[in-house]
This record gives sequence, C-alpha cells and structure tokens, in this order.
Amino acid sequence: MPRRAPLSREEQNARRREFYERIERGDMSIAEAMKAMRKMTGLTQAEFAAHRGVSRRVIQDIERGTGNPTVESLNSIGKLFGLQVGFVRLRRSEPASVPEV
Repeated sequence: MPRRAPLSREEQNARRREFYERIERGDMSIAEAMKAMRKMTGLTQAEFAAHRGVSRRVIQDIERGTGNPTVESLNSIGKLFGLQVGFVRLRRSEPASVPEV
C-alpha cells in the first residue's frame, strides 16, 4: 500500500494542537488517542509499535478498543507526546457516577 504524502509543518502543528485540546477536554478515548498519535507520526501500526517498543498487536488492539494494555505499555507509547497514564475525568458527555457509601 502506498504511503500518504507527508504532512506540511503547518498541518502537523494543527493536528498536534487539536490533539492536545481534545486531551485537555477529556474528549478522546484511548483508542482515538492511539490512532491520532500514530497518524501524527505518519507511521504504520508495525512501525509505530517498533518505535515505541511494543508489539504491533498491542497497537492494533488498542486502536480497535479491544486491548488491555499495561500501564507500562501506555506510558511507553504516550511518552513521545509528553503523556503518561493517570486518573482523568470521564468524557464530559458521560455523566460521572459517584458510588454510594
């Protein structure tokens, strides 16, 4: 499959700004964030996996929303973008439920 034409510097910066804005708003699932990070790098799943030190299957499963990655894997992947695993608010469109005590 032929590779896409590389993005211009302006397009890359615009995608990064949108990515971080969505992250800040809590408007992205892990699957969506994974796919966005990989596409920003312009790498295939296999290339991205090799670059981040995880298997292609880990990337593939996360992007499908079926993976159960370790915290270590997620931190390795997110480090490139200055991200790490932590407690975050649920998406604003999903009401947070507070368990009764």
